[in-house]
Amino acid sequence: MHKTSMKLAASAVLALTSLTMSASAETYQASTWLPPSYPQSVHAYAGLFDRVREATGGEIDVEVHYSGALLPAKTTLTGVRDGVADFGFVYPGYMPAELPVQALLNNTSFVSDDSLAVALAYTEFNFTDPAALAEWDKFDVIFTGAFSTPVYHFMCNQPVTTLEEAKGMRMRTAGASFTSLVDSLGGTAVSVPIGDAYSGMQRGSLECIVADPTNLVSASFNEVVSDITTISLGVVTGADWVIAKDTWEDFSAEQKQLLKDEMALALVRTQMQFASDAQAAFDDAVGRGIVLHDAGEDLSAHVADFKAGVIENLIAEASTVDNPQAVFDQYTQLQADWTARLAEIDRSDEAAILALVQEHLMSKFPE
Repeated sequence: MHKTSMKLAASAVLALTSLTMSASAETYQASTWLPPSYPQSVHAYAGLFDRVREATGGEIDVEVHYSGALLPAKTTLTGVRDGVADFGFVYPGYMPAELPVQALLNNTSFVSDDSLAVALAYTEFNFTDPAALAEWDKFDVIFTGAFSTPVYHFMCNQPVTTLEEAKGMRMRTAGASFTSLVDSLGGTAVSVPIGDAYSGMQRGSLECIVADPTNLVSASFNEVVSDITTISLGVVTGADWVIAKDTWEDFSAEQKQLLKDEMALALVRTQMQFASDAQAAFDDAVGRGIVLHDAGEDLSAHVADFKAGVIENLIAEASTVDNPQAVFDQYTQLQADWTARLAEIDRSDEAAILALVQEHLMSKFPE
């Protein structure tokens, strides 16, 4: 059992109010800095833990804290390590020095355009690669699954389709690749959690948000964005869940299997929701009068040239990662493997995707 003050307080309340009930149940804490409307919040947190609570008859009861109410984005991992939360949603771009392998994977996803394949490849890499496993291990957590956003675009309060229009723009970014791109455009990269970008657009401290289109609805960016440049800027990935090791060890073998099965389902549903929400967000934007632009020739050429050089630069600068070229090559191969598997099924068929995930991914879950 946990020995943090939070857990002791929870146990004391349980003892005082449930004297005639079994003391085997415990309330665990989960922290995500995303709002409750996001696909990860809906499926990887609310839906997942509701099903687990029901399946265990309340023996595993997880209280979810959204929007950074328990732990902010940049300290979620250390908060789970320190016992403030049992489960946490972690974006490695906020801790590149502490998670150099994770940061490299996330930054090289800048050239990816298959969200589902990225989520599955990132998960498999973290299930099987010794260096990746060691990164999580030093924080006394286990990684249990990934997310990948839809493709990112420029979402602005004015047209940004040419190099001249991009110059001087203050753009919300997350991750070194996006920051470097904005710098190369002559803009100013502003690294803030996605939940703070709306107020930035309102206050005028931002002119653009570099993000995926689902945020137009889930974060209400459709209220502050007037123009979208639909140029592919890759995806962003990270951990849907890290779990404190002592929490994981609390669970029985049957409970662990239940959690693994439910996390597999939650991962699939999150990614399917992303795909449908991205299209719905574009449809909603058009209905609101938001203008969708193709990138101009010079902006398109600049982004293409930048992508061609970004991987080489990222690998050259990853001085704290052993053999970063091999890391990138392995990650790229895993994405190709998953794209090939997914090509054999209907991506709108939840059961078919889940069967692939159980066979080729969850079978590699580190024990």
